[in-house]
Amino acid sequence: MGRIGKLECDFAMRSPEMECAYVQVAMIILGDRATEDREYRTLERIRDSWPKFVITRSDPVQHCSDIVHENVPELFGEGRTFGYT
Repeated sequence: MGRIGKLECDFAMRSPEMECAYVQVAMIILGDRATEDREYRTLERIRDSWPKFVITRSDPVQHCSDIVHENVPELFGEGRTFGYT
């Protein structure tokens, strides 16, 4: 977990090749605008070009700027990762 001002980023991951990705995790964001804003706002404040993800349990996938929204069952059920092989 890391801090960006008063906001917290849940995970910053690094691959063996030193690629980075940032991840925010929430059970659900659908129907709760405050939670949705909080999860996306943190990632929007990170000013580098590494991938940024919001991970939820089963919300309809949304698109917000360059942030990728994924659902856990689909992401891992399909054997995908965060862009790393």
